[in-house]
Amino acid sequence: MIRVFIAADVRLYREGLAQALGRQEGLIVAGAQRCGPEALALIAELLPDVVLLDVGMPQSCALAREIQRSAPGTSIVALGVGESDAQMLAYAEAGITGYLTLDTSLEDLIVVVQSAARGEAICSPQLAGRLVRRLAALAVDREPDPPEARLTGREREIVALIERDLSNKEIANSLGIEVATVKNHVHNVLEKLSVHRRSEAIRLLSRAHRGGAAVTVPSLQDRTTRVS
Repeated sequence: MIRVFIAADVRLYREGLAQALGRQEGLIVAGAQRCGPEALALIAELLPDVVLLDVGMPQSCALAREIQRSAPGTSIVALGVGESDAQMLAYAEAGITGYLTLDTSLEDLIVVVQSAARGEAICSPQLAGRLVRRLAALAVDREPDPPEARLTGREREIVALIERDLSNKEIANSLGIEVATVKNHVHNVLEKLSVHRRSEAIRLLSRAHRGGAAVTVPSLQDRTTRVS
């Protein structure tokens, strides 16, 4: 049996849903309450499998985030999803995994509830397309990370010493580590930067550094001082 909780501000709406779902085989309406602290307290106490959340209310996303914190095993389905792509993204960020528009039928609602109870994210192809387009637009607008941001602190130290034209053995002596460890770090640097040679890595990072601070490496004396 799937235990469902209905969170909606309009009493007639939530009571009508409760009656309709209560007649369905395999579903139990565990509770129904208007959106707010009372609903959150009941959800945390009852721990339903699925919460049907009316997202027409201004506080719906905040309530969804609180549900995620107080009842992390509960899936949330948004009722009454509108046309805003930005709002769709806000729902997804709030932890909502099911999406139903205002003209959704009872049959479709039951299918989404069953899928949500299994831990599946589900929405119509149109809504999925909108969400994907919104994410793609955000990815285009986002500034790419600088190359050095992909490297760990130790890898940045290795790169700084490579820039000084040190061999693997000299780098190992300078950092107090094994030569094999240096080789592993160099391999990881080349892989993260998608280059094949040390010289290519240095050129790539040098171009990035022209607009900012260069990679620095502490001296052996500085590291010894910090350890002591």
